Amino acid sequence: MEIGNPSAGFNEPFRRVEREELAVVGGGIIGVSTAYAAAIKGRGRVKVSLYETSEVGHQGAASSDVNRVFRYLNGPDPLLTIWAKEARSWWEHLGRRTGSPVLHPTGVVFLVETGDGVQTTGGHVSPYENADGWLKDALRVMDEQDVPYRRMGPRQLGEMYPQFHSPAVEEAVLDPGAGFVEASKALSAMLDLCLRAGVEYHSGARVTGVEATGGGCLLYTEDGAETRAEAVVVAANGWTGEILPQRPGALTLTEQPLVYLTPPEGAPELVLGRMPVFISLTSDCYGFPVHGGILKVADDTPHRTIDHPDQRREPGEEYLRRVVSTVSGFIPAIRGAAVERTHVCFYDRSEDGRFILDAWDRDARIIYGCGMSGRAFKFGPVIGERLARFAISGERPKDLEGFRAR
Repeated sequence: MEIGNPSAGFNEPFRRVEREELAVVGGGIIGVSTAYAAAIKGRGRVKVSLYETSEVGHQGAASSDVNRVFRYLNGPDPLLTIWAKEARSWWEHLGRRTGSPVLHPTGVVFLVETGDGVQTTGGHVSPYENADGWLKDALRVMDEQDVPYRRMGPRQLGEMYPQFHSPAVEEAVLDPGAGFVEASKALSAMLDLCLRAGVEYHSGARVTGVEATGGGCLLYTEDGAETRAEAVVVAANGWTGEILPQRPGALTLTEQPLVYLTPPEGAPELVLGRMPVFISLTSDCYGFPVHGGILKVADDTPHRTIDHPDQRREPGEEYLRRVVSTVSGFIPAIRGAAVERTHVCFYDRSEDGRFILDAWDRDARIIYGCGMSGRAFKFGPVIGERLARFAISGERPKDLEGFRAR
């Protein structure tokens, strides 16, 4: 099944180039995607520099992980489904360029459960407020965008995926073209393409401030140096406030613990190729099939509000027990799995849950992206292309109109 658009124009040059020198701050998936798009679509006319405080893919980064969900079913906003189509082409393009796929179309199953009998990890029942209404709107978008899906009752779900078994499941929807992206692998591959395209990579370079000046920008780094660029894209995620002061309440950081399990012996139904990615619209827990010997599960409910990414801390035993218990409530084969390790990620959440992809100054010399709420990795190459085009042309792409800072 080919849903992506191979003619997305990976090598088509930017139609308008007003700025020929671009600095990108932040080496997560948004930053490296922005740098790559600017370099290849600038056709040698745009000098691109990438600044990363540590190293791309470092352990504390928001983009570092083994896998991230890729899906077409994204709720009532049709643009996100449109972007997913375009993003698939980018991920497949990246796989072809590197000789190894980064996107695994396992399918994604969305579960709707009754409130009774559903265990949750913190008294939080539905992150979607109205799972039935959210799903109805999401499927309407899928119909409008001609993206296939399959609705199933509990019996049909059990016939297709016998590992899902719970009396609480009322309905399931399969997004068959969805799956997961190997996050760290994709990030590393994108950086490699950046370097091949001539991007100047500055690792260990902490940018402490950015200022729009007459006809350009100034970047200030921790070592006291000042660097000029015609335009800057700040893609620093939870560190955005250190560079561009935010209005109080504009961004909220939350801890998001991830749990990596060693699967129990004799559970072949959990392996890649036999199990899809799953998302419970009721408990907000999700997980992946066994890949690389581990099974990753997590709860997307905000765990703990923090002021800075450095304040993250490991979850307690009670939290781990509740997450595993919740997931095993609808996938019994997970019972008996041992916790191999944990990793505490974080989300930078905007006030309304939508991404912030906007200009900081009147002349659009400084463009910034934040408020990703843990949903942006799948769209990384698409968002990067838009931010690069915005910064280099000085004109806001039409599909970014709805992502202004509120």
